[in-house]
Amino acid sequence: MGMCIIKDKHYNIKTCFKAIISFWFIILVSLTLYSNHKISRNVERQVGDRAIILATYIANTLELTDEDIVYLKSLSFEELLKSETNQKFEKNARTIMEISDYKCIYLASRLEEGDTNNSNNIIYILDAADNEGCYNENLRYDKANELFEEVNNTKISNYNFIKTKRGEYINAYAPFYTVEGNYIGLIGVEVSANIFKTIINNYMNIIILYIVINLVIGYIVFFLYKHMKNIYSELEEERIISGIDDLTRVFNRRKFNEISEKLWKDAKEKKEELSLILIDLDYFKEFNDNYGHVTGDALLKAMGSVLKRKAAALDGYTCRYGGDEFLILFPKLDLNQSEIVANEILKEVNNLKLSHEYSPIDRYQTVSIGVASTIPAEGMVIDDLLNEADNALYLSKKYGKNRVSIWNK
Repeated sequence: MGMCIIKDKHYNIKTCFKAIISFWFIILVSLTLYSNHKISRNVERQVGDRAIILATYIANTLELTDEDIVYLKSLSFEELLKSETNQKFEKNARTIMEISDYKCIYLASRLEEGDTNNSNNIIYILDAADNEGCYNENLRYDKANELFEEVNNTKISNYNFIKTKRGEYINAYAPFYTVEGNYIGLIGVEVSANIFKTIINNYMNIIILYIVINLVIGYIVFFLYKHMKNIYSELEEERIISGIDDLTRVFNRRKFNEISEKLWKDAKEKKEELSLILIDLDYFKEFNDNYGHVTGDALLKAMGSVLKRKAAALDGYTCRYGGDEFLILFPKLDLNQSEIVANEILKEVNNLKLSHEYSPIDRYQTVSIGVASTIPAEGMVIDDLLNEADNALYLSKKYGKNRVSIWNK
């Protein structure tokens, strides 16, 4: 019974610890995934907002007349790149590109229905890139993407994430108006996704560091748990051992007092029966004096083994109460049931046929047993039950020993 209680405690501690670790791990993974998603969105928005700000700034500072627009549209792509207006635009744009991750800055306009070139529907009026390789295709016309169409219709600056043959970019548009105030098209800005990925990687490094720190803490906690569990087990083992009689391996008197106090309290609260069997070895002094202490100890061990086995079958607690006195405390057992157990013990001891030539009543070792039972009530203590069992034991001794007596109130 005692070991079951300890196992239950260990099981509860282990279960609780596993639940905490599982909860901690779920929270850690959830926070990591959420942080990654949240950071990615925030960084994308920040980079996109910066691109919008740049596009808006260029749209507000670039001064072109309606006449300039007509002239620029009339040029071929090669002529456009060599024009003074585009070269000035490109020079200013590349100044920005050299200190940032912006790759392309341009002014594009929607073609009229009759001016479309195949499937293309926009024309680049001004174009600047971070290197001349972007111009290899000699594109003057292109097909408008969804964001271009959206900003072109709403005249509200916006950005999106795009993938092209040249790589991944964050693309931003801002509406452009001529000096005369006429809407022409959009200032487009493309910023490399590398800056986006770099910022995210920096954040992710922090998150990874956070995860590593948590894992280290988790390992330390687990190590401490294992260490404390071992200490707890050792303390419990010491506590159990301290309550066990060294010779007979049943509970000692100190441990019995602890157990009986709890069982008495439980029985009193639940109004349940509590029975006590008191066993005394007949003429043990004569046995010990004549056979010696070693043989006497062997006899006590044998008695402890028999009593412990009988008690365990009915959830009883066996105790060595004195030198040659044992007792068994049974919760939820009435007087009649306890008497049956006592007679079984008496019979089993007799069947052992442990030689005792110095006993005046038998050739073998015998025991005298007293049985008492009660339902604890107000004003009663465990000693009352002990006294009743002792009175019953006295009757067994008085009437010849090697018998069972019960105490009827």
